[in-house]
Amino acid sequence: MEDLLADRILVTDLARFRRVVDLRASGSVGLPSGHISREELAKIPAGGTFEVRDKRYYVLPCDMHDFIMDGLKRNTQIVYPKDSGYILIKLDICPGRRVAEAGTGSGALTAVFSRAVGPEGRVYSYEQDIGLVNHAAKSLRLGPEDRNVVIRHQGLEQGIHEENLDAFFLDVRDPWKLLSIVYDALKPGGHLGILVPTTNQVSRVLLAFNKTDYLVTEVAEIFLRTYKAVPARLRPMDRMIGHTGYLVFARRMQPGALSRPDAGPESPLGRRDDDGPLGYGDQDIEDD
Repeated sequence: MEDLLADRILVTDLARFRRVVDLRASGSVGLPSGHISREELAKIPAGGTFEVRDKRYYVLPCDMHDFIMDGLKRNTQIVYPKDSGYILIKLDICPGRRVAEAGTGSGALTAVFSRAVGPEGRVYSYEQDIGLVNHAAKSLRLGPEDRNVVIRHQGLEQGIHEENLDAFFLDVRDPWKLLSIVYDALKPGGHLGILVPTTNQVSRVLLAFNKTDYLVTEVAEIFLRTYKAVPARLRPMDRMIGHTGYLVFARRMQPGALSRPDAGPESPLGRRDDDGPLGYGDQDIEDD
């Protein structure tokens, strides 16, 4: 995939105004106090400033966070950076990996995956809405010869073309219906991540895992609270994104590897202790 951040800059007044500007486009850029041409903006060095009608603005290179939050046109809800960073770690995404997702949506997580796997890796994105396919392809600057990202216009119910994938991420309405299809596309030990917006959906996912050969490793929700960077009156920002989604992570096991002699609705792993599945950092302690 073409470098999304090339020729893009962030213009901000360090207050409420933030705009990602594509310097390759035409026309002037609207600001709260007036306009400036893209030709003039291109001459301002990174970290520089300029004024329009006595109001000062600052210019910075556009980073991935800027692009997703301020530069990506959203036709759907997106996976926020606070979640996508954790998803990268949990799915063990790194250069050279082969990862798939469904659905593409506006392409925010697709962009993050593409950058993480690098030119030698591959991202396969499944989306059944042709409007979203076209929107994402345009937003991500995908060309006909692009090999880093492949967007497939189809639902997973129609099958998955790839095999032995390192990881798969589901951001769809009914992910519990797709677990067996994804299982066949993952390599043994491969990672599965799921994002759903409601707790009842989490419960349905966990119940569906009871009938599969996945090892559930974590159910989590991530909160981010930012602060006003004023030393004399440091306090949280007045507004925050209170909820984005619940994350469920699992690993593909060998068929029959998980013995569930008494598996029930209390636990996706067949454990009936009050704490649920054994989590990272927990230990079973035996008396000497």
